[in-house]
Amino acid sequence: MAIADYITEIKTLTHDLRSRVDVLDVEQKKLGEELTSKTGQMPAEYKESIEKIGNRISELETAIGNTTKSLDEYRLSNQRPPLNGKDGKKERSAHHQAFAKAIRSAGKFDLMTKEEKEYILQAYMPAERKTLYAGDATTGGFFASTDFMDELQAYKLLISKMRGICRVQTTSAEKIQIPALAADTTAYWSTEQASFSNSSTPSVGMITIPVHEMRGLLLLSQQNIEDSQFNLEDFIKERLTLQFAKTEGAAFISGDGNAKPRGILSYPIKASSGYTGGSAGKNNVTDAVPYVPSGNATTITADCILNVFMDLKADYAPNATWIMTRATLNSIRLLKDSQNRPLWQPFAGSNLPSTIYDRPYLEMPDMPEIAANAYPIIVGDFKNYMIVDRVMMSMQQLNELYAASGLIGFIARQRVGADVLIPESFRCLKVAVS
Repeated sequence: MAIADYITEIKTLTHDLRSRVDVLDVEQKKLGEELTSKTGQMPAEYKESIEKIGNRISELETAIGNTTKSLDEYRLSNQRPPLNGKDGKKERSAHHQAFAKAIRSAGKFDLMTKEEKEYILQAYMPAERKTLYAGDATTGGFFASTDFMDELQAYKLLISKMRGICRVQTTSAEKIQIPALAADTTAYWSTEQASFSNSSTPSVGMITIPVHEMRGLLLLSQQNIEDSQFNLEDFIKERLTLQFAKTEGAAFISGDGNAKPRGILSYPIKASSGYTGGSAGKNNVTDAVPYVPSGNATTITADCILNVFMDLKADYAPNATWIMTRATLNSIRLLKDSQNRPLWQPFAGSNLPSTIYDRPYLEMPDMPEIAANAYPIIVGDFKNYMIVDRVMMSMQQLNELYAASGLIGFIARQRVGADVLIPESFRCLKVAVS
Protein backbone atom coordinates (compact mmCIF):
# COMPACT_ATOMS: atom_id res chain seq x y z
CA MET A 1 0.00 0.00 0.00
CA ALA A 2 1.47 3.37 -1.06
CA ILE A 3 2.09 6.26 1.34
CA ALA A 4 -0.44 8.41 -0.56
CA ASP A 5 -3.10 5.76 0.03
CA TYR A 6 -2.32 5.71 3.78
CA ILE A 7 -2.61 9.47 4.05
CA THR A 8 -5.81 9.61 1.97
CA GLU A 9 -7.43 7.00 4.18
CA ILE A 10 -6.36 8.84 7.37
CA LYS A 11 -7.88 12.08 6.06
CA THR A 12 -11.14 10.31 5.20
CA LEU A 13 -11.37 8.58 8.60
CA THR A 14 -10.53 11.81 10.46
CA HIS A 15 -13.25 13.71 8.59
CA ASP A 16 -15.72 10.89 9.38
CA LEU A 17 -14.74 10.97 13.05
CA ARG A 18 -15.20 14.74 13.31
CA SER A 19 -18.57 14.54 11.56
CA ARG A 20 -19.82 11.95 14.04
CA VAL A 21 -18.67 14.06 17.01
CA ASP A 22 -20.37 17.13 15.51
CA VAL A 23 -23.64 15.18 15.22
CA LEU A 24 -23.33 14.13 18.87
CA ASP A 25 -22.65 17.74 19.91
CA VAL A 26 -25.82 18.94 18.15
CA GLU A 27 -27.96 16.29 19.86
CA GLN A 28 -26.45 16.89 23.29
CA LYS A 29 -26.79 20.67 22.88
CA LYS A 30 -30.54 20.23 22.37
CA LEU A 31 -30.73 18.22 25.61
CA GLY A 32 -28.63 20.76 27.50
CA GLU A 33 -25.90 18.19 28.23
CA GLU A 34 -22.13 18.60 28.20
CA LEU A 35 -20.76 18.35 24.64
CA THR A 36 -18.88 15.22 23.54
CA SER A 37 -16.14 17.39 22.02
CA LYS A 38 -15.45 18.78 25.49
CA THR A 39 -15.92 16.54 28.55
CA GLY A 40 -19.34 14.97 27.94
CA GLN A 41 -20.03 11.24 27.92
CA MET A 42 -20.40 9.45 24.59
CA PRO A 43 -23.59 7.40 24.07
CA ALA A 44 -22.99 3.63 23.92
CA GLU A 45 -24.42 3.21 20.40
CA TYR A 46 -21.73 5.55 19.03
CA LYS A 47 -18.83 4.45 21.17
CA GLU A 48 -18.00 1.18 19.41
CA SER A 49 -18.00 2.62 15.86
CA ILE A 50 -15.93 5.66 16.87
CA GLU A 51 -13.41 3.44 18.67
CA LYS A 52 -13.02 1.35 15.50
CA ILE A 53 -12.26 4.48 13.49
CA GLY A 54 -9.74 5.59 16.11
CA ASN A 55 -8.02 2.19 16.11
CA ARG A 56 -7.80 2.18 12.32
CA ILE A 57 -6.20 5.64 12.34
CA SER A 58 -3.64 4.40 14.88
CA GLU A 59 -2.82 1.39 12.66
CA LEU A 60 -2.29 3.61 9.63
CA GLU A 61 -0.07 6.02 11.59
CA THR A 62 2.01 3.05 12.78
CA ALA A 63 2.35 1.77 9.21
CA ILE A 64 3.48 5.19 8.02
CA GLY A 65 5.97 5.37 10.89
CA ASN A 66 7.57 2.08 9.73
CA THR A 67 8.17 3.47 6.24
CA THR A 68 10.00 6.69 7.05
CA LYS A 69 11.97 6.67 3.83
CA SER A 70 8.82 6.38 1.72
CA LEU A 71 7.18 9.14 3.73
CA ASP A 72 10.10 11.51 3.13
CA GLU A 73 9.99 10.77 -0.59
CA TYR A 74 6.26 11.42 -0.66
CA ARG A 75 6.69 14.81 1.04
CA LEU A 76 9.44 15.83 -1.38
CA SER A 77 7.39 14.79 -4.39
CA ASN A 78 4.47 16.91 -3.20
CA GLN A 79 6.72 19.94 -2.71
CA ARG A 80 8.13 19.74 -6.24
CA PRO A 81 6.23 21.61 -8.98
CA PRO A 82 4.83 19.32 -11.67
CA LEU A 83 7.08 19.03 -14.69
CA ASN A 84 4.93 18.10 -17.66
CA GLY A 85 7.19 19.21 -20.45
CA LYS A 86 10.49 18.10 -21.87
CA ASP A 87 13.91 19.02 -20.45
CA GLY A 88 12.37 20.06 -17.15
CA LYS A 89 10.34 22.87 -18.66
CA LYS A 90 6.68 23.33 -17.77
CA GLU A 91 4.41 22.82 -20.75
CA ARG A 92 2.02 25.74 -21.36
CA SER A 93 -1.62 25.07 -22.14
CA ALA A 94 -3.12 26.13 -25.44
CA HIS A 95 -5.25 28.70 -23.63
CA HIS A 96 -2.16 30.18 -21.94
CA GLN A 97 -0.24 30.31 -25.23
CA ALA A 98 -3.13 32.07 -26.98
CA PHE A 99 -3.42 34.64 -24.20
CA ALA A 100 0.33 35.33 -24.25
CA LYS A 101 0.26 35.74 -28.04
CA ALA A 102 -2.59 38.27 -27.76
CA ILE A 103 -0.55 40.34 -25.30
CA ARG A 104 2.59 40.25 -27.46
CA SER A 105 0.60 41.31 -30.54
CA ALA A 106 -0.84 44.32 -28.67
CA GLY A 107 -4.41 43.34 -29.39
CA LYS A 108 -3.94 42.69 -33.12
CA PHE A 109 -6.15 39.63 -33.28
CA ASP A 110 -5.84 39.37 -37.08
CA LEU A 111 -2.44 37.74 -36.52
CA MET A 112 -4.04 34.94 -34.50
CA THR A 113 -5.47 31.70 -35.83
CA LYS A 114 -9.15 30.76 -35.47
CA GLU A 115 -8.28 28.15 -32.83
CA GLU A 116 -6.37 30.73 -30.76
CA LYS A 117 -9.26 33.23 -30.99
CA GLU A 118 -11.63 30.59 -29.61
CA TYR A 119 -9.72 30.63 -26.33
CA ILE A 120 -9.78 34.38 -25.60
CA LEU A 121 -12.50 36.07 -27.72
CA GLN A 122 -16.10 35.45 -26.65
CA ALA A 123 -17.45 35.92 -30.19
CA TYR A 124 -15.35 32.97 -31.42
CA MET A 125 -15.90 30.71 -28.40
CA PRO A 126 -18.05 27.60 -28.82
CA ALA A 127 -21.33 27.61 -26.87
CA GLU A 128 -20.16 25.06 -24.30
CA ARG A 129 -17.17 27.21 -23.38
CA LYS A 130 -18.67 30.68 -23.08
CA THR A 131 -21.65 29.99 -20.82
CA LEU A 132 -19.95 29.90 -17.41
CA TYR A 133 -19.16 33.27 -15.86
CA ALA A 134 -18.46 34.21 -12.24
CA GLY A 135 -20.41 37.46 -12.55
CA ASP A 136 -23.72 35.70 -13.22
CA ALA A 137 -25.02 33.37 -10.51
CA THR A 138 -27.07 31.24 -12.93
CA THR A 139 -24.19 30.71 -15.39
CA GLY A 140 -21.39 29.77 -13.05
CA GLY A 141 -21.41 32.42 -10.35
CA PHE A 142 -22.41 29.85 -7.74
CA PHE A 143 -19.01 28.21 -8.18
CA ALA A 144 -17.14 31.45 -7.38
CA SER A 145 -16.35 31.62 -3.67
CA THR A 146 -17.07 34.64 -1.47
CA ASP A 147 -15.47 35.81 1.75
CA PHE A 148 -17.83 36.94 4.53
CA MET A 149 -16.67 39.44 7.16
CA ASP A 150 -18.69 39.59 10.39
CA GLU A 151 -18.23 43.35 10.66
CA LEU A 152 -21.43 45.38 10.34
CA GLN A 153 -21.20 48.71 8.53
CA ALA A 154 -23.67 51.24 9.95
CA TYR A 155 -24.37 54.95 9.50
CA LYS A 156 -23.68 57.25 12.43
CA LEU A 157 -26.64 58.58 14.38
CA LEU A 158 -26.53 62.30 15.16
CA ILE A 159 -27.42 62.69 18.83
CA SER A 160 -27.98 65.88 20.83
CA LYS A 161 -25.91 65.09 23.90
CA MET A 162 -27.75 67.31 26.37
CA ARG A 163 -27.00 65.08 29.35
CA GLY A 164 -23.39 66.22 29.33
CA ILE A 165 -24.25 69.86 30.15
CA CYS A 166 -27.62 69.68 31.95
CA ARG A 167 -28.50 68.83 35.54
CA VAL A 168 -29.43 65.15 35.88
CA GLN A 169 -31.50 64.00 38.86
CA THR A 170 -32.78 60.53 39.76
CA THR A 171 -36.16 59.93 41.39
CA SER A 172 -38.19 57.03 42.75
CA ALA A 173 -41.57 58.67 42.07
CA GLU A 174 -43.73 59.44 39.06
CA LYS A 175 -42.78 63.12 39.13
CA ILE A 176 -40.55 65.58 40.92
CA GLN A 177 -41.60 68.93 42.39
CA ILE A 178 -39.32 71.85 43.17
CA PRO A 179 -40.35 75.11 44.91
CA ALA A 180 -39.56 78.16 42.82
CA LEU A 181 -39.68 81.85 43.61
CA ALA A 182 -42.47 83.41 41.55
CA ALA A 183 -42.34 87.01 42.86
CA ASP A 184 -39.71 88.57 45.11
CA THR A 185 -39.98 91.03 48.00
CA THR A 186 -38.81 94.66 47.81
CA ALA A 187 -36.71 97.10 49.79
CA TYR A 188 -36.77 100.91 49.81
CA TRP A 189 -34.95 104.01 51.08
CA SER A 190 -36.35 106.07 53.92
CA THR A 191 -35.64 109.21 55.92
CA GLU A 192 -35.01 109.42 59.67
CA GLN A 193 -38.11 108.92 61.90
CA ALA A 194 -40.25 108.01 58.88
CA SER A 195 -42.76 105.19 59.30
CA PHE A 196 -42.11 101.78 57.77
CA SER A 197 -44.02 100.84 54.66
CA ASN A 198 -44.87 97.29 53.69
CA SER A 199 -42.51 95.51 51.30
CA SER A 200 -43.94 93.27 48.63
CA THR A 201 -44.71 89.79 49.89
CA PRO A 202 -42.70 87.11 48.04
CA SER A 203 -44.68 84.31 46.42
CA VAL A 204 -43.52 80.80 45.76
CA GLY A 205 -44.70 78.50 43.01
CA MET A 206 -44.03 74.85 42.30
CA ILE A 207 -42.15 73.42 39.33
CA THR A 208 -43.48 69.96 38.48
CA ILE A 209 -41.51 67.67 36.19
CA PRO A 210 -43.45 64.50 35.33
CA VAL A 211 -41.72 61.31 34.24
CA HIS A 212 -42.60 59.96 30.78
CA GLU A 213 -42.03 56.54 29.27
CA MET A 214 -40.11 55.83 26.07
CA ARG A 215 -40.50 52.40 24.45
CA GLY A 216 -39.17 50.17 21.71
CA LEU A 217 -40.26 46.74 20.38
CA LEU A 218 -38.39 44.49 17.95
CA LEU A 219 -39.51 41.10 16.64
CA LEU A 220 -36.98 38.58 15.29
CA SER A 221 -37.58 35.11 13.97
CA GLN A 222 -36.20 32.31 16.10
CA GLN A 223 -34.45 30.84 13.06
CA ASN A 224 -32.69 34.14 12.41
CA ILE A 225 -31.37 34.18 15.97
CA GLU A 226 -30.25 30.55 15.72
CA ASP A 227 -28.51 30.89 12.34
CA SER A 228 -27.08 34.40 12.53
CA GLN A 229 -23.32 34.82 12.57
CA PHE A 230 -23.77 37.94 14.73
CA ASN A 231 -24.69 38.15 18.38
CA LEU A 232 -28.13 39.56 17.65
CA GLU A 233 -29.00 40.29 21.26
CA ASP A 234 -25.99 42.56 21.71
CA PHE A 235 -26.67 44.13 18.31
CA ILE A 236 -30.29 44.91 19.25
CA LYS A 237 -29.27 46.40 22.59
CA GLU A 238 -26.67 48.60 20.95
CA ARG A 239 -29.01 49.94 18.26
CA LEU A 240 -31.91 50.51 20.68
CA THR A 241 -29.59 52.33 23.08
CA LEU A 242 -28.51 54.69 20.31
CA GLN A 243 -32.09 55.25 19.18
CA PHE A 244 -33.22 55.97 22.75
CA ALA A 245 -30.40 58.52 23.13
CA LYS A 246 -31.34 60.15 19.80
CA THR A 247 -35.04 60.31 20.71
CA GLU A 248 -34.53 61.79 24.17
CA GLY A 249 -31.96 64.29 22.86
CA ALA A 250 -34.51 65.65 20.38
CA ALA A 251 -37.11 65.92 23.17
CA PHE A 252 -34.72 67.89 25.42
CA ILE A 253 -34.43 70.46 22.62
CA SER A 254 -37.98 70.73 21.30
CA GLY A 255 -40.23 68.16 23.03
CA ASP A 256 -43.74 69.51 23.52
CA GLY A 257 -44.25 68.00 27.00
CA ASN A 258 -47.13 65.80 25.79
CA ALA A 259 -46.12 62.23 26.83
CA LYS A 260 -42.52 63.36 26.47
CA PRO A 261 -40.14 65.82 28.22
CA ARG A 262 -40.60 69.52 27.51
CA GLY A 263 -37.67 70.96 25.59
CA ILE A 264 -36.16 74.40 25.97
CA LEU A 265 -37.60 75.61 22.67
CA SER A 266 -41.10 74.44 23.70
CA TYR A 267 -41.00 76.53 26.86
CA PRO A 268 -42.72 79.93 26.41
CA ILE A 269 -40.33 82.25 24.56
CA LYS A 270 -40.73 86.03 24.68
CA ALA A 271 -38.68 89.02 23.61
CA SER A 272 -36.17 90.07 26.21
CA SER A 273 -37.62 93.16 27.91
CA GLY A 274 -34.16 94.14 29.10
CA TYR A 275 -32.63 94.20 25.63
CA THR A 276 -32.32 97.88 24.77
CA GLY A 277 -28.77 97.99 23.54
CA GLY A 278 -27.51 99.72 26.69
CA SER A 279 -29.33 98.16 29.62
CA ALA A 280 -29.25 94.55 28.55
CA GLY A 281 -29.55 91.85 31.17
CA LYS A 282 -31.32 93.91 33.82
CA ASN A 283 -35.08 93.35 33.92
CA ASN A 284 -35.86 90.30 31.79
CA VAL A 285 -39.08 88.32 31.74
CA THR A 286 -39.22 85.60 34.38
CA ASP A 287 -42.07 83.45 33.04
CA ALA A 288 -40.48 82.72 29.64
CA VAL A 289 -37.13 82.10 27.97
CA PRO A 290 -36.03 85.50 26.59
CA TYR A 291 -34.92 85.88 22.98
CA VAL A 292 -32.82 88.49 21.20
CA PRO A 293 -33.50 89.26 17.49
CA SER A 294 -30.74 88.90 14.93
CA GLY A 295 -31.68 92.19 13.25
CA ASN A 296 -31.97 90.43 9.90
CA ALA A 297 -35.03 88.60 8.58
CA THR A 298 -33.18 85.64 7.08
CA THR A 299 -29.70 85.29 8.59
CA ILE A 300 -27.44 86.02 11.55
CA THR A 301 -24.69 88.60 11.97
CA ALA A 302 -21.63 88.99 14.13
CA ASP A 303 -23.33 91.75 16.13
CA CYS A 304 -26.37 89.65 17.04
CA ILE A 305 -24.16 86.83 18.39
CA LEU A 306 -22.50 89.26 20.78
CA ASN A 307 -25.86 90.86 21.63
CA VAL A 308 -27.48 87.59 22.66
CA PHE A 309 -24.55 86.72 24.89
CA MET A 310 -24.39 90.16 26.51
CA ASP A 311 -28.16 90.10 27.13
CA LEU A 312 -27.58 87.17 29.49
CA LYS A 313 -27.35 88.23 33.12
CA ALA A 314 -23.78 88.51 34.37
CA ASP A 315 -24.30 85.84 37.06
CA TYR A 316 -25.19 83.23 34.45
CA ALA A 317 -22.51 84.12 31.91
CA PRO A 318 -19.52 82.39 33.63
CA ASN A 319 -21.29 79.00 33.35
CA ALA A 320 -22.85 79.56 29.95
CA THR A 321 -22.60 77.16 26.99
CA TRP A 322 -23.58 77.71 23.36
CA ILE A 323 -25.57 75.07 21.47
CA MET A 324 -26.31 75.04 17.73
CA THR A 325 -26.12 72.79 14.67
CA ARG A 326 -22.96 72.19 12.70
CA ALA A 327 -24.31 74.28 9.81
CA THR A 328 -24.95 77.24 12.12
CA LEU A 329 -21.46 76.89 13.54
CA ASN A 330 -20.11 76.96 10.00
CA SER A 331 -22.01 80.21 9.30
CA ILE A 332 -20.41 81.80 12.37
CA ARG A 333 -16.96 80.70 11.27
CA LEU A 334 -17.54 82.28 7.84
CA LEU A 335 -18.41 85.73 9.23
CA LYS A 336 -15.91 88.33 7.94
CA ASP A 337 -15.17 92.01 8.43
CA SER A 338 -15.15 94.72 5.76
CA GLN A 339 -11.63 93.64 4.77
CA ASN A 340 -12.83 90.05 4.18
CA ARG A 341 -10.94 88.79 7.24
CA PRO A 342 -12.52 86.09 9.44
CA LEU A 343 -13.97 87.58 12.60
CA TRP A 344 -13.59 84.35 14.53
CA GLN A 345 -10.11 82.93 14.86
CA PRO A 346 -10.31 80.05 17.34
CA PHE A 347 -7.12 78.44 16.07
CA ALA A 348 -4.71 81.12 17.24
CA GLY A 349 -3.14 78.79 19.81
CA SER A 350 -2.74 75.04 20.10
CA ASN A 351 -4.56 72.88 22.66
CA LEU A 352 -7.08 75.63 23.43
CA PRO A 353 -10.75 74.75 24.08
CA SER A 354 -13.31 75.57 21.40
CA THR A 355 -15.11 78.71 22.58
CA ILE A 356 -17.21 81.63 21.37
CA TYR A 357 -16.54 84.73 23.46
CA ASP A 358 -14.66 82.52 25.92
CA ARG A 359 -17.63 80.19 26.47
CA PRO A 360 -17.66 76.59 25.15
CA TYR A 361 -20.02 75.46 22.43
CA LEU A 362 -21.54 72.09 21.52
CA GLU A 363 -23.05 70.86 18.28
CA MET A 364 -26.66 69.77 18.76
CA PRO A 365 -28.12 68.27 15.57
CA ASP A 366 -31.72 68.68 16.78
CA MET A 367 -31.44 72.48 17.00
CA PRO A 368 -33.18 74.45 14.20
CA GLU A 369 -31.15 75.65 11.23
CA ILE A 370 -30.86 79.33 10.29
CA ALA A 371 -34.19 80.39 8.76
CA ALA A 372 -36.74 83.15 9.15
CA ASN A 373 -38.30 83.23 12.66
CA ALA A 374 -36.22 80.22 13.78
CA TYR A 375 -34.16 79.96 16.97
CA PRO A 376 -30.85 78.48 15.74
CA ILE A 377 -28.73 79.39 18.80
CA ILE A 378 -29.24 79.05 22.56
CA VAL A 379 -26.74 80.26 25.14
CA GLY A 380 -27.09 79.93 28.89
CA ASP A 381 -26.41 77.98 32.06
CA PHE A 382 -27.77 74.51 31.23
CA LYS A 383 -27.58 73.38 34.84
CA ASN A 384 -30.93 75.16 35.04
CA TYR A 385 -32.46 72.56 32.71
CA MET A 386 -33.18 69.43 34.74
CA ILE A 387 -33.35 65.87 33.39
CA VAL A 388 -35.14 63.47 35.75
CA ASP A 389 -34.40 59.73 35.48
CA ARG A 390 -36.89 57.27 36.96
CA VAL A 391 -35.88 54.06 35.15
CA MET A 392 -32.84 53.84 32.89
CA MET A 393 -33.18 51.89 29.66
CA SER A 394 -33.99 48.24 30.38
CA MET A 395 -34.58 45.37 27.97
CA GLN A 396 -36.77 42.27 28.27
CA GLN A 397 -36.93 39.22 26.01
CA LEU A 398 -40.36 37.76 25.24
CA ASN A 399 -40.00 34.07 24.42
CA GLU A 400 -43.64 32.90 24.74
CA LEU A 401 -45.84 35.79 23.56
CA TYR A 402 -44.97 35.41 19.85
CA ALA A 403 -43.98 31.71 19.92
CA ALA A 404 -46.92 30.68 17.71
CA SER A 405 -45.45 32.82 14.92
CA GLY A 406 -41.91 31.58 15.45
CA LEU A 407 -40.83 34.99 16.72
CA ILE A 408 -39.03 36.32 19.78
CA GLY A 409 -39.82 39.81 20.99
CA PHE A 410 -37.43 42.31 22.56
CA ILE A 411 -39.00 45.24 24.38
CA ALA A 412 -37.07 48.18 25.77
CA ARG A 413 -38.31 50.99 27.98
CA GLN A 414 -37.02 54.04 29.77
CA ARG A 415 -38.74 56.54 32.07
CA VAL A 416 -37.40 60.08 31.93
CA GLY A 417 -38.67 63.65 32.24
CA ALA A 418 -37.16 67.11 31.78
CA ASP A 419 -38.03 70.79 31.97
CA VAL A 420 -36.64 74.28 32.42
CA LEU A 421 -35.98 75.41 36.01
CA ILE A 422 -34.97 79.07 35.58
CA PRO A 423 -36.00 80.49 32.19
CA GLU A 424 -33.99 83.70 32.49
CA SER A 425 -30.74 81.71 32.64
CA PHE A 426 -31.09 81.09 28.87
CA ARG A 427 -31.11 83.31 25.80
CA CYS A 428 -32.33 82.34 22.36
CA LEU A 429 -31.24 84.04 19.17
CA LYS A 430 -34.22 84.57 16.85
CA VAL A 431 -33.73 85.17 13.14
CA ALA A 432 -35.93 88.23 12.84
CA VAL A 433 -35.68 91.98 12.51
CA SER A 434 -37.26 92.56 15.94
